[in-house]
Amino acid sequence: MKPKFEGAAHFFDIDQIAIRIQADEEPAAEVALLKIQTSLTMELVAKESTQVLGGAGYMRDSRVDRISREVRVNAIGGCSKEILRDLSSCQMGI
Repeated sequence: MKPKFEGAAHFFDIDQIAIRIQADEEPAAEVALLKIQTSLTMELVAKESTQVLGGAGYMRDSRVDRISREVRVNAIGGCSKEILRDLSSCQMGI
């Protein structure tokens, strides 16, 4: 799982995005792509956590089950991945 996160970390320079935001720039494409990546990462971690715990991960009162449900809600509330991809491609001129 570590290589998946390292690849994303090299692609997104969060410090540079933060500096651009503080300089009153609007890096909408980069923020949209970062939002997609964080959503995918949260989903992967929740899925793998459930897998590690086996049946206990599906128990209604477990932390992993609660986190898995919250991940789905956050992904929906944060805008769909398709809309974010479309926004980022338009902003980048692709």
